[in-house]
Amino acid sequence: MATQFSHSEDSDDIHKAIGLAVSRVISSGKTVNRENILAQLRESEEHCVDGTKKIYADAIRQVIQKSE
Repeated sequence: MATQFSHSEDSDDIHKAIGLAVSRVISSGKTVNRENILAQLRESEEHCVDGTKKIYADAIRQVIQKSE
């Protein structure tokens, strides 16, 4: 399932990436927690083939910062 991002630094794209990660954690049957969300974001970041790598990196950074 491909997700379209606008390739901007817009916070909407970051929130979209986080929301998608949460949805994937839920659909996998895992507990929704910081570690599982970060793991999903990192996995998505590793597998992206276009300019979304920065969006996922920004999303990871935001989840880490919000939980500190």
